Amino acid sequence: MRNPIKVLTNSLTIAWKDLVEFKRTRIALVFSFIFPLMIIAMFGYMFPGSANTVHDVPVGLVVEDNGLYAQNVTDVFRMACSNSSMFNLVNVSSTDQARDKIFSGEIKGAVIIPSNFTDSLLSLNQAKTVILTDPSNPGLTAAITQYFTGITRAISDQFAKEMIESGMHVNSSFVLQPITVGVEGIVSGGGSSFDFVAPGFIALTVMMSGLTAVGAAITRERELGTLDGFLMCPISRTSIILGKMISRTTRNLLQSAIIICLAIYLFNVHVRGNPVLIALVLLLGTLSFLGLGIIATVAAKEQESAQLILGLLQFPMMFLCGLLFPIEQMPVPLQWVSKVLPLTYAVNALRKVMILGVGIGGIIFELTILVILGLVTIALGVPLFDRAVRK
Repeated sequence: MRNPIKVLTNSLTIAWKDLVEFKRTRIALVFSFIFPLMIIAMFGYMFPGSANTVHDVPVGLVVEDNGLYAQNVTDVFRMACSNSSMFNLVNVSSTDQARDKIFSGEIKGAVIIPSNFTDSLLSLNQAKTVILTDPSNPGLTAAITQYFTGITRAISDQFAKEMIESGMHVNSSFVLQPITVGVEGIVSGGGSSFDFVAPGFIALTVMMSGLTAVGAAITRERELGTLDGFLMCPISRTSIILGKMISRTTRNLLQSAIIICLAIYLFNVHVRGNPVLIALVLLLGTLSFLGLGIIATVAAKEQESAQLILGLLQFPMMFLCGLLFPIEQMPVPLQWVSKVLPLTYAVNALRKVMILGVGIGGIIFELTILVILGLVTIALGVPLFDRAVRK
């Protein structure tokens, strides 16, 4: 029978040896403390003591009625927004123009006062305001809808109170709700609720696969001993890394195609955009993620350090890209961080193409950012890889 004291002593010796090795691995040591600090700080700012609020979100205001009651409601909307930092009202001339501005991203929603608003109230019929929303951003849509619905209901209750106090004889349904609120999306044809989150999860899958793909491939080549064979062959190291990137990019595109097909046939997801444009977004997103993955992999000598760095890249992108939380609802410093993350632009572009069906003109900004990020990260990653394998 083994001596338990000796077993414990040997175990502690091995544990001490591992801790000493971990201490000597400076990158792993530093990032092991940075990672939990970053996570707790990020979530602490995203979930402050008070409820999250959006900040300075542009919302269109379309006033199609020049009547007294329409102007009164307009004044209340303007006053409410001027006393709050949540929304900025932008004058829009028509509903069609509001739709165009939402498609282009200039505004995030619109409040419409129809042309028959005043006449309906004067004839003691229910009047209706319409909130025009962007279904590709469900979190922000919910905030806009809740805010302006609450204001409209308060106006409606005050109007009903004044009618009752004046002694007017009106039917009960009108008194209960003289002003109603309708919510309309800018995309016709409906669709399942999964339509709005599917593009984000597809981009997230591409990101996670792209960041770890080349690093995992190189590690496997080292374990099998084939990397040394590649390095001894009369081929450039640039060819090696580019070959790995082409292989992983092809696999990522095939994987994304399978996910989209499953989402369509299993969950009734409606894809309204051009498949070629979707493939272009996925391609550019993959290249930018691959470049980041190469930089993270070659920056660390040990696999454990590389995994820590990759985790430090994955988690902020996952939570700050607007997939789970609206970017406009985050504190301003985190909004700045989200603007430099490639996943933010990949998610936005995929949502616009798949949900809104926009053309290349509607996502030219996102595509430009992805191209720049891809070129910069690859231009940095390939020389770093070449330098790393020469050591």
